[in-house]
Amino acid sequence: MKQCPTCGVLHADEQAVCPCGTDLTHVPPMLSAPVPPPPPAGLGVPPAAPPFIGRPLASEWVPLAPKEYTWADILTVLGFSAAVAGYFWAGVLLLPLGLIASLIGFCGNNRRGLAVAGIVVAAIGVVLKIMMMLNEANLLPYWFTDGIFFS
Repeated sequence: MKQCPTCGVLHADEQAVCPCGTDLTHVPPMLSAPVPPPPPAGLGVPPAAPPFIGRPLASEWVPLAPKEYTWADILTVLGFSAAVAGYFWAGVLLLPLGLIASLIGFCGNNRRGLAVAGIVVAAIGVVLKIMMMLNEANLLPYWFTDGIFFS
């Protein structure tokens, strides 16, 4: 193998002229394969690519086990729904039902956040409903309903 001194292209030993026009008759044949030049100083070796982390192949896909729902989970959802609906319709019935169902649902482990939300919403609704009933029955003093500065 011969290497053209002008363009660096490799040629067979019997080729006399390079396509770039350089005479290859006086170029000695190479004894081994050409060694690529070292990278410029300061650049170093590029880092290796990180491994691909993505979705596994279809053959490696493992289906998830279905979740088991308990009565506590059902009561949690029922309690929160009843507490929210109690603000708009049948509050005397739905607010206490939502409070009790959310308290029972709090014993479960899956939906504790929703159970706490149902307890808070229902408790505030029960207090507001009691205050409205006492106000309509005129059982609250005037300073409580009108404020202490308005008489």
